[in-house]
Amino acid sequence: MTKEINDIAARYGCSFIYLFGSQADAGGEFLDEKTIYAETSRELHSSSDLDIAVAFNEIPSKPDETSANLYRDLSEIFDPFTVDVVFMHEVDSLFNYEIIKGRRIYAKDEDAADEFEDSIVKRASDLYFKKKIYDNEVMGAIENGYFAFEYSPRP
Repeated sequence: MTKEINDIAARYGCSFIYLFGSQADAGGEFLDEKTIYAETSRELHSSSDLDIAVAFNEIPSKPDETSANLYRDLSEIFDPFTVDVVFMHEVDSLFNYEIIKGRRIYAKDEDAADEFEDSIVKRASDLYFKKKIYDNEVMGAIENGYFAFEYSPRP
């Protein structure tokens, strides 16, 4: 399976590929063992999808086409999982932080991957701190009556 992942990474110009989310461990075991039991297969169809994140050497010039083709190719490799593909350049630092907490299954350069992850941790830390301040300010404004919410159910 590693060869198949490496081939996909080369074909699409991927720098890094991660498995993340609730099925990351199962996806990693599938890659390692190259087998999946029938009962596990049935469970996969009823459970959440396998989230796969991709970072590129260069942002694809045709992102929709790249997304569709990557989805097809990764779906074939990870069958019987249902996959969901995320481009890391399209999501914020907090989301990228959740991604790198998963399992890295491909890195064109391990040192570059480590530096990439370090930069994500730093940006996510900064963003988390700013978001926390903003959330506290909004909650304070609500508590002090600066915002009024009115709910009316739709007919």
